[in-house]
Amino acid sequence: MLDKTDVNILNQLLDNSRISTTQIAKSISISNVATQQRITKLENADIINGYTARLDYHQLGYKTVAYLGIFLEKAKNYQDVIKQLNKVDLISEAHFTTGTYSIFAKIYAKDNLHLMEVLSEHVQSIDGITRTETFISLHEGINKGITI
Repeated sequence: MLDKTDVNILNQLLDNSRISTTQIAKSISISNVATQQRITKLENADIINGYTARLDYHQLGYKTVAYLGIFLEKAKNYQDVIKQLNKVDLISEAHFTTGTYSIFAKIYAKDNLHLMEVLSEHVQSIDGITRTETFISLHEGINKGITI
């Protein structure tokens, strides 16, 4: 069970994963040691399962962001297809979903031509995928973790 202090620590880490233990400790009025123990407890419980930097992919040359609706031949192919999709470096997320698509994935590409190449050479050739639908993002309006 998480208490108010754990939630406060999580929210601060969501806002800035590079915040120091000292800064967190000061803001919640507990010792550095107690703060670090709580963070370690959250890591050991897999509530915190990593730290990452948020990148501006557009500035790195990836001008196209797209979402793929993926249709599977059979839902039981999900695990095998996910293993293959995970090998496509430009796919950053993939979700097994209800509704129209079996899998919904997010992909980055340098431009639309690059996206077409990745789709035809790497995604649509995966056994178990019958077809895909692609949605190109025009602008990302929100990119944040949710407050706990």
